[in-house]
Amino acid sequence: MRIHWRAVLLIAAWSIGAAPAFGQGVAHSFSELRLLVREGQTVTVVDATGREVKGRIASLTATTLVLGPGTGRAWQETDVAAIRQRRQDSLGNGALVGLACGVGLVGVAALSSDLSGPDADWALLGAVFYGGIGAGIGVGIDALITREQDVFQGAALGPQVRLQPLWQATGGRGLRVAIVF
Repeated sequence: MRIHWRAVLLIAAWSIGAAPAFGQGVAHSFSELRLLVREGQTVTVVDATGREVKGRIASLTATTLVLGPGTGRAWQETDVAAIRQRRQDSLGNGALVGLACGVGLVGVAALSSDLSGPDADWALLGAVFYGGIGAGIGVGIDALITREQDVFQGAALGPQVRLQPLWQATGGRGLRVAIVF
């Protein structure tokens, strides 16, 4: 069996350059938000003043969001600037990167040696084996990654000026000024 190493390397390079997949979109109304989150899930609500409140969703209607018993707070859709939720990273990109690393490792080893006959078959088997191990490691690493993702974006609020006092343990004081458009 003759292996065409250029074809193997071309496939490996194509796997590395795969386009990223993006998750669900961002809701712009509470009606759309009801498709992305459920009651009992934990979210972070950013109100129109920029204050963040984290809690579990007690109820969500087309006009009102109520967070759980700990906060007992209700918001109208116009009072919310953004809602974020902690979500896991896609496992597919980790599998592709791990697969490409495993196959690439064997590809570099194969290119650096003269393979012919039965040795070429072992190189193909090694590419499959180490590609699978790499994909498994990539999925494992991606399973550990979580991030805050916007699930709701309210109407534009216009320019805002935010002030935040700063204190240091050494006695220094300051004021952070942010202009948000």
